[in-house]
Amino acid sequence: MDASAGASGDMTLGALVDAGVPLEVLRRAVEGLGIRGVRLVSRRVMRGALTARKVSVRVPERGPARTWAQVRSVLERGRLESAVRRRSLEIFRRLFEAEAEAHGRPVRAVHLHEAGALDAIADVVGAAAGFEHLGPARIVVSPLTTGYGTVPTEHGILPVPGPATTRLLVGAPLSGEEAPGERLTPTGAAILTTLADGFGAPPAMRLVRAGYGAGDRDFPDRPNVLRILVGEPIEDERLGGGGEVLAIEFTVDDATPQLLAYATERLFEAGALEVYTAPVHMKKGRAGHQVTVLCRPEDGKSLARVALRETSTLGLRYRIEGRVELDRSVRRVRTPYGPIPVKVGRLDGRELHAWPEYEDCAAAARRGRVSLQEVQLAALASYRAASRRGLR
Repeated sequence: MDASAGASGDMTLGALVDAGVPLEVLRRAVEGLGIRGVRLVSRRVMRGALTARKVSVRVPERGPARTWAQVRSVLERGRLESAVRRRSLEIFRRLFEAEAEAHGRPVRAVHLHEAGALDAIADVVGAAAGFEHLGPARIVVSPLTTGYGTVPTEHGILPVPGPATTRLLVGAPLSGEEAPGERLTPTGAAILTTLADGFGAPPAMRLVRAGYGAGDRDFPDRPNVLRILVGEPIEDERLGGGGEVLAIEFTVDDATPQLLAYATERLFEAGALEVYTAPVHMKKGRAGHQVTVLCRPEDGKSLARVALRETSTLGLRYRIEGRVELDRSVRRVRTPYGPIPVKVGRLDGRELHAWPEYEDCAAAARRGRVSLQEVQLAALASYRAASRRGLR
């Protein structure tokens, strides 16, 4: 994600659509919120010397200020895929926390004005759905251009970047570009900093396609676009590997099952790719557990801190490992219990594995009051039928 010209919610939607995500994917997610009159409109525009995709959110009227509880209720009631709901909730949670910290108020007392409007909710949900459809293994964001000067808000004239945006950017690199005006909105900052797996220059990859998402304004100094570059990892020639992971390991002999289960949840929340435990015999014949955490190398420091804080270990080990992965994609199929995503693994273009996503199947089973296995088999049968018809 190249945010050298800044970013906003609608610029993110435009970049995703221009990079190949069907507009219908975003529309379906927004319609799943059950909010009447909200719709997405897409068109080609010029920003400076570049053509770009402008995706606008049309609402009957600007929505009222909303609390975190109200926004969360909209997202939790909506008909959204579990991963889309989870991403959307995390983006808005960080946005509300940043706003609360900026103004010295508890989160429950904060009302989002600009970012709490219906169009911002649609921006966040649409972006979460677009990234879920795209299915990137890793999202890298460039140094962010914030702009400078002042901007009018519900709280009066404030410096750029605004207080909430500034708090969202803690830990993220800023470009230092002299760009007058607000170039990075709170919604844009929340989306990019929440979804980013890392920051910096484009990683080593084979470029597949690019997309340009247009902002509302046309600035004289540079095209007002957010660019997305989609690529495939350059494989390790020895095994055709899919990059590197960091393995963190430690052992404990005094941890309860509840403590290990809780620590595992926290590690996943912090970005772990995998966490697993194995029984081991430790010194003096004591039974214990070895915990292994797999993560992206750039996440190692933060995950090590979680492991040290949430378990009783006094130290840990780490190492870099290569890995080989199947090409993965997600296909959404229709079932009598609602739409279910199916994860597909391929090797050299040939399908090896396909299985429905557990969380979506579990939610559908509860809604339909049927067994989990019944939903899984129905989703798999629907996927197989679509495959035979050549609709993969």
